[in-house]
Amino acid sequence: MKTYHLELNDVDDFIPEFANELGVSYSEHLGEFNITVPQKKGEGEIRGINFPNGIGLYSYHCKFYEDIKLKLSLPNIKPIRFLYCIEGELDSYFHNNEDFVTIKNHQFLIAAPKDAETHNLVFKKDTEIALCYLEIDRLKFQQYFSFDLNQLEPIFYKIFSDTKAKHRISKSGSFSLKTAETIKEIKNCEIDGFPRVNFIGAKALEILSYMLTRFKKEKQIFQNKELRERDMKAVEKVVEYIDCNISKVGTVNDLAKIAGMNSNKLQEAFQIIYGKTVNEYLRDIRLTKALNMLTSGNRNVSEVVYELGLSSRSYFSKIFKAKYGISPRRILSRQSKSRPKALKNKGPETP
Repeated sequence: MKTYHLELNDVDDFIPEFANELGVSYSEHLGEFNITVPQKKGEGEIRGINFPNGIGLYSYHCKFYEDIKLKLSLPNIKPIRFLYCIEGELDSYFHNNEDFVTIKNHQFLIAAPKDAETHNLVFKKDTEIALCYLEIDRLKFQQYFSFDLNQLEPIFYKIFSDTKAKHRISKSGSFSLKTAETIKEIKNCEIDGFPRVNFIGAKALEILSYMLTRFKKEKQIFQNKELRERDMKAVEKVVEYIDCNISKVGTVNDLAKIAGMNSNKLQEAFQIIYGKTVNEYLRDIRLTKALNMLTSGNRNVSEVVYELGLSSRSYFSKIFKAKYGISPRRILSRQSKSRPKALKNKGPETP
């Protein structure tokens, strides 16, 4: 097993130090750092970005050709990590295998080392890993609260109040598909520049919100663990199908057949997990994709309507404006005005 011991003095040191250990360069733009895993050691990439509110967002989409252990130590910061394993598996432990836990697909781990303690993350060789985690500087995070910490519910007060890291935390469970969907939105984001930074920052808070809600209500969502896992896998299958076939999704009954359950049960599962009906979920996914397509400036309204599988341009414009408060044509108009004149002189875009 190859071990990389990263003792970091600042949260922004992680990518540069890891890149140095791997013997590769890294890139940075507007505070977002990126490593491409060297071909001799594996494949894929690792990203990281930290925000002024004390929250950092890190994502791994990679595979290593040998077992890799990261020994993470931040002596000047007392972080807490919210890890989400989307694909593959990951081992986590402190010192001599203390609080050893393995998280797999759609499981989360809340982990915080005690003062002067390292947190070890082990990646299995030849295993595709999709991992996302929030790293929170608890002291800095508190400074952004507009209320006294004592007002927090006891379950959250215990997590965020230990700014001197007197206690170790290691709690695992299953995360919601809402969290998975938000992570996917970040991965598929086509926005660039400063708007992208703000988008990721907002989504990081959204992930934290979902995670805390899930942590609090873990035992209340389903009465039966077997039922929970079966229903979540069925809904995940439908969500994946929607994402890959947005232009030809079909009816709720069609999706229920894909899930292997009746339509009423599918609707119930979507309400529990997303708080929406299947059609409401589908509408919101289409609108999110539409916003990304329009703001990228590469498609006109008719192309967006076609790619999303909608039959009515007027209906699309109506629901888009209801959600975002602006018409699709207005967004395209703004995008056009923001382009260099040399590009605009090439001719008008098809409406």
